[in-house]
Amino acid sequence: MVPDGGILRLTDDLRALTAAWERAPLVAAPYDDFADVFSVEAAERLLFGGLPLSAVRFFRDGEQVPRERAARGRETGGRNRERIVDGAKAVRQVAEGATLVVEDLQTYSAEVAAFAAAVARDTGYETDCTVFVTPARARGVARHADPVSVFLRQLSGAKRWRVSTPDGRRLLVDVVLKEGECLYIPRGFLHAGATADEGSVHLSVSVRTVTWGTVLRSLLTEAVAGPALTEPLPPAFAEVDRAEMFRERIALLTEALGGLRWSDVRPSSFRTADVPAPRVPGVLTAALAGPGGGPG
Repeated sequence: MVPDGGILRLTDDLRALTAAWERAPLVAAPYDDFADVFSVEAAERLLFGGLPLSAVRFFRDGEQVPRERAARGRETGGRNRERIVDGAKAVRQVAEGATLVVEDLQTYSAEVAAFAAAVARDTGYETDCTVFVTPARARGVARHADPVSVFLRQLSGAKRWRVSTPDGRRLLVDVVLKEGECLYIPRGFLHAGATADEGSVHLSVSVRTVTWGTVLRSLLTEAVAGPALTEPLPPAFAEVDRAEMFRERIALLTEALGGLRWSDVRPSSFRTADVPAPRVPGVLTAALAGPGGGPG
């Protein structure tokens, strides 16, 4: 049973999602209130709360806008400090037609981090979140395909999405996502979004799926580390039957792989980053008590 708080906030039908997984886009309508995770007001607080400039990007009509246009002026003695977003300048860029993108949102929001951790728990995949803020009558990022599967959860307003096959020859989805709706797009599928008469804020939830090829390559690397398979090939002048030796090694490799079980596979080893742990209220206070006072 999948617990509440993660994947069920992105879909209303787990069976439909399972059937579509990595095969086809899918529109869902979970319709729960998402304000406890993120909202327009939360985005505004971030912009005016000292957000690092490296965390944001801007796009207008498919082209990237220099983020420095939203940078706070350098302070005296701050030459080596990271630049900070000027909230007023960032809002002005949006008002002038640019889409604001805040990446690695779970780094700056405890609520988003907890949600991302729940999705990672439910899917078994590394998860990260990005928020897109697009004004009315605008097109931000150009049509593209992502190397990860994504869920686009509409938080406010509406946005029209067109999703095509990876080769771009066939349109699969043409939908206007409204607040509360969610669009799942498998990795590699081309997609583009645009707004009409109202602006849009949506959360992009990326899951870095792991392929069977990745799993098997890892197991193969371990299997060939045995003594019989690390033995070098015989020299060219040796009078041996190399074809027979090859068949023997293939048999040894097959035997090694055939003896493995799914329980021998460690999915966590294929993650490129640690899954963010949800914030536990009071954890810092407990840590201040010294050794033995904090969790674990």
